Amino acid sequence: MNYTTANHSSKEEPSFGFEPTFVYPVATCYILIVTVAIFGNLLVCYAILVNKNLRNNPTNLFIFSLAFSDLLIVIIAVPFDIEGLFLQWHWKHGEIMCKAWITVYLITVPTSILTLLAVSVDRYKSLSDPLNRFRRSRFMTRKRALIISLVIWLYSLLFALLPIMGWRTEERFVYNSVCYFPFHLEYTTLISSLNFILPLLITCAIYIKIYLIARKQHNFGGAESRKLRSTEEIKVYSKNVRAAKTISIFVGAFFCCWVPYSSISIVATLCETCSNHIPCEVRIVLLMFGYLNSALNPFLLAFRNSRFKAAYNMVFKSAPLHQILPIYTNTRFVLTRRN
Repeated sequence: MNYTTANHSSKEEPSFGFEPTFVYPVATCYILIVTVAIFGNLLVCYAILVNKNLRNNPTNLFIFSLAFSDLLIVIIAVPFDIEGLFLQWHWKHGEIMCKAWITVYLITVPTSILTLLAVSVDRYKSLSDPLNRFRRSRFMTRKRALIISLVIWLYSLLFALLPIMGWRTEERFVYNSVCYFPFHLEYTTLISSLNFILPLLITCAIYIKIYLIARKQHNFGGAESRKLRSTEEIKVYSKNVRAAKTISIFVGAFFCCWVPYSSISIVATLCETCSNHIPCEVRIVLLMFGYLNSALNPFLLAFRNSRFKAAYNMVFKSAPLHQILPIYTNTRFVLTRRN
């Protein structure tokens, strides 16, 4: 969310007056983030779409949802932040685009957090029940992952549309040539609690449990390891531990990138006096770190996965893109064998 939405009740024309020594380095960082995020997340989405083996993995469907969410925010939301740096945040695109800009943020950030929570639950279940893969009815199937992802998107969309449908303090979205969203305090508190603070706390609690399980079963010396019936089952359990560690890195990155900006936004919303003492430059830089998460996600999740690496090798070795799909179709068994 852009920092101009922080003080929703104020109708005074803001005066930013950013110095070129601040604008150009920050804008350069924003552009780099957008470039890397678009390239990385497009590769993730493309690999999952064209590779059946990747598509059939429920966790990869969550990763696709995360990548698509990151693409939306860097393609639709971030460019307006970059423009605002150079135009002193004067909005020149009308109220419809102002609504679209803020709504995309309100959809994509909660979607990322809630999808992360779903992945965390899946990882926890995989470790707490190591034989789950061999049961007739697995905890997380492809169909369930699709349904959960769809529900998360619909839930986030509903919350994002509530102000547009009438739950707001003002009718106008552009005032004094500045795009802002007139949130009610109750709405801001609710969306911050339900779509950010609570999911992150639950995710952190789950990973504490995952850490305790992994520590207890280190080297398969615990009682749970004796339930494993074969070398294949032990291999699956070890793979789940590695996957949980990878997701924990992602959780930590998301926490470090978004919590600072979200914290000052919540403080600014609940305390108008405090908001006046937070420099605009601080908000812009912290928001930039939030967007940085969209560029990091492909490297933290998909690019660390051996199947994704094999898929990307095929992409880069096959120059004409129209040849990639047949290559994936003919070599899916080879990719499976490699991993």
